[in-house]
Amino acid sequence: MKNVFTTAILTFTFLLSAAGHGQTVKEVLSFSDALSSSGGAVTLAQGRDGRLYGTTDGFSSTTNPDGTIFRVNPDGSAATTLFSLSGTNGQEPAFGLTLAIDGNYYGTTVAGGVASSGVLFKVSPTGTYTVLYQFTGGSDGALPVGPPIQASDGNFYGATNHGTVYKYVPSTATFSTILTLSSDGSQGVGIDSPLIQASNGSLYGTAVIGGTSNCGTLFRLSTTGVLIHVYSFPCKLGGKYPQAPLYEASDGNLYGTTVQGGTAGHGCGTVGCGTIFRVSQGVVSVIYRFSGYPNDGALPASGLVQGTDGNLYGSTEQGGVSKFGTLYQITTSGQYKLLYSFADAIGIFPGASLMQHTNGKFYGTASAGGTNSYGSIYSLDMGLGPFISLVHYTGSVGHSVQILGQGLLGSTAVTVNGLAATSFKVVSDYYMTAVVPTGATTGPVVVTTPTGTLTSNQNFRIVQ
Repeated sequence: MKNVFTTAILTFTFLLSAAGHGQTVKEVLSFSDALSSSGGAVTLAQGRDGRLYGTTDGFSSTTNPDGTIFRVNPDGSAATTLFSLSGTNGQEPAFGLTLAIDGNYYGTTVAGGVASSGVLFKVSPTGTYTVLYQFTGGSDGALPVGPPIQASDGNFYGATNHGTVYKYVPSTATFSTILTLSSDGSQGVGIDSPLIQASNGSLYGTAVIGGTSNCGTLFRLSTTGVLIHVYSFPCKLGGKYPQAPLYEASDGNLYGTTVQGGTAGHGCGTVGCGTIFRVSQGVVSVIYRFSGYPNDGALPASGLVQGTDGNLYGSTEQGGVSKFGTLYQITTSGQYKLLYSFADAIGIFPGASLMQHTNGKFYGTASAGGTNSYGSIYSLDMGLGPFISLVHYTGSVGHSVQILGQGLLGSTAVTVNGLAATSFKVVSDYYMTAVVPTGATTGPVVVTTPTGTLTSNQNFRIVQ
């Protein structure tokens, strides 16, 4: 398929504003008119082939105004458009993809389809695109923002901006609405990010506004749709407008951001520059408040991801030296470090959560700027080594665990929390599978390769 990207691996490195730490940020790919990321918030996904997969919304494109699905190598080479949407089969797939255990990618569009209310779709690694469900704008909701997640039961769960939570069962190709937030707004209004499933089995999500103070909510529900708990953000110092998904760190706590609230700062006014919060045993506490231009970020529209060094990483959409956004690091105890202030040459206004590739680098997207001024993919190199990640982090004895990495050819052993798997298969240098051995318990997966051992970035959880 014709490559419609403009690749721009910069030959120079931008040093981070926290001098002396050795981290670097590079533009990996500059989007073009044909693949404009402007307005999007795309979190990239790593495929079984080691490539990065994502979506563009087409907001600023005259060539593909309804958006595209693409893949690209981590170094920016071999960029390919897998599928271009046409409106009737979906429009504006703005927020990325989820790699599922069947090897396909699942996502949503916020518009298009028969009712112009968005669609749920899957796409193969080679670009075969299938609409699974078309939202009607009725009791099923509309504007599904963010790809669905695949839970431990193998089913997909997602949410819509209109306040509904849905379930899609791939084995029977059935769709159902399992929860609708109350019409009075007390449980939240406007779900603008994907759900997560925590290790306790519950689903968690955020609503941007609504709640008792109309500053947004955090909610918890079961996979059967029973609403378990709702927390209302208090505004001001306690945070306002949670727009990003939550993240469960290795300490078992949930972490997230609010776009406003916290401390007032330059460019933020009295509404506050945003916060980072922690949820521990149901108690929500703010662990950092942004201060904005020029020495800090502002308006963290994206969520957090935990790196293999144990630190949490994120971005802000504004603030920093040039007011174009920042990258930051924070420990689970709240020790914060500004890493980088974005420059137009790299990209500006990063609105999506980072992902860490198994090569050790973090990758993100900027919604504007870059070499071609249509947004970019950038990398953050913190000097972390390679590791393995799992397509799914839960499973049972006797079932297969799917492993992503690099340098896997010639691997001689796989263990689950120290217990050897007697059966494993190396499919490629980037992907392999192993059968969970009898007696295995929750813990890390470790692969012995010809050059050493690679450990999973999160524990594999044994479920019955």
